[in-house]
Amino acid sequence: MLFDRIDQLTARVNELEAQLNKNSKNSHKPPSSDGLKRQPAQPRKSGQHPKGGQPGHQGHSLVMHPTPDHVEHYGVEGHCECGLPLSEALIDSGERRQQWDIPAPQIVVTEHRQLIATCGCGKIHKGEFPASLPPYISYGARLKAYTVGLVQGHFISLSRVTEIVSDQYGVKPSDGSVQRWIGQASENLASTYTDIRDSIRTSAVVNVDESGIRAQGKTQWLHVAATPEAVYYTAHARRGQEAMTAAGILPVFRGVAVHDHWKPYFRFDAMVHSLCGAHLLRELNYFDETLKHQWPAQLKQVLIDAKTAVSQAKEAQQTSLQPQQIAELEQRYDQWVNHGLLIFPEQPKTSSKQGKAKQDPARNLLCRLRDFKDSVLRFIQQFDVPFDNNRAERAVRPVKVKLKVAGGFRAMGGAEAFCVIRSVWETDKLQRRNPFDSLRAVFG
Repeated sequence: MLFDRIDQLTARVNELEAQLNKNSKNSHKPPSSDGLKRQPAQPRKSGQHPKGGQPGHQGHSLVMHPTPDHVEHYGVEGHCECGLPLSEALIDSGERRQQWDIPAPQIVVTEHRQLIATCGCGKIHKGEFPASLPPYISYGARLKAYTVGLVQGHFISLSRVTEIVSDQYGVKPSDGSVQRWIGQASENLASTYTDIRDSIRTSAVVNVDESGIRAQGKTQWLHVAATPEAVYYTAHARRGQEAMTAAGILPVFRGVAVHDHWKPYFRFDAMVHSLCGAHLLRELNYFDETLKHQWPAQLKQVLIDAKTAVSQAKEAQQTSLQPQQIAELEQRYDQWVNHGLLIFPEQPKTSSKQGKAKQDPARNLLCRLRDFKDSVLRFIQQFDVPFDNNRAERAVRPVKVKLKVAGGFRAMGGAEAFCVIRSVWETDKLQRRNPFDSLRAVFG
């Protein structure tokens, strides 16, 4: 009995130590959870990512504007060495220099006056104000779009946004006014939001992810679907299938969905699945660090070699890998998965009443790699499928900045309004449109 208890406690200590050894480099834990024990950045390999702009990077240097708004001339005065006045010399243009600046912030007040016509018969006719123009004094579309963009696009708090506007323009809208404008923008962008969802539904590949947010004082869930041209956010009280169904994309999606193996994704049978390679590499890192076995390091190398082969093929303008390359990668993959499974055999049930026996975490990963081999290696079969789920994770990252600033949303309505505006904002950026233009249009 005593030895059994010692074995139990030893196993418990090992389990707790294993949890403490997990970080963002070897598990699904986010970098923010690393705390003061953050791992150092991976050293740059010689020749990899040299200094300066990387291949394919688009520069952003200023180019001389062909029609400047103002021109200043710097002439010459006095006399030449020969004694003739320079004012009589032949003048030509020399070097040009341009300085780009912004105009001084200034509030522009436009007064709208109604005209009244009195007919000879005595009937009075009054001019009609635009429907978008409320009575008395109001703020215009540009100021509304500017404040909403600062809050929802650049994650500045309501109080600071009103201070910025006050410091720049001398007027200070209330926090309640800005909040109301956010609601109006969300309502007026509803059709655009629906168009974004519909475009993602028909795409060939979509990256999906989910993350916790705070709303109504408790944890809710943000779901994101992203393609190279669009991003779609939704907020829901649940994390799983119910929320994914409510988002309205995965139930009708027929392409390839890239995700992190969260089980509810597999409940949508019509779509094809692809598993994030970056998540798998982190899990293999953990077992490589703790077990010191061959199979985690070798499987990591297989995934890295496969990713490199695809990148090189794309650079060579190829549309697929050679069949021999694919066969070799799959053979190495199968070899080391089977090798790991021999080391971690299936544990039998200890009693007839017990359900499925608990397996070693290493075996669980190996079984996943075996059973979902096609989903793991889909990126070597279809070049439009990315190796990782970074596209969706990058879309989630800004939302975490929003939560750090605001702390959360008081009501789900605020979270839903944020999802609408942020979806349009991110999609505009991906399609090289100015998101402030979209906001100004809804208030115009």
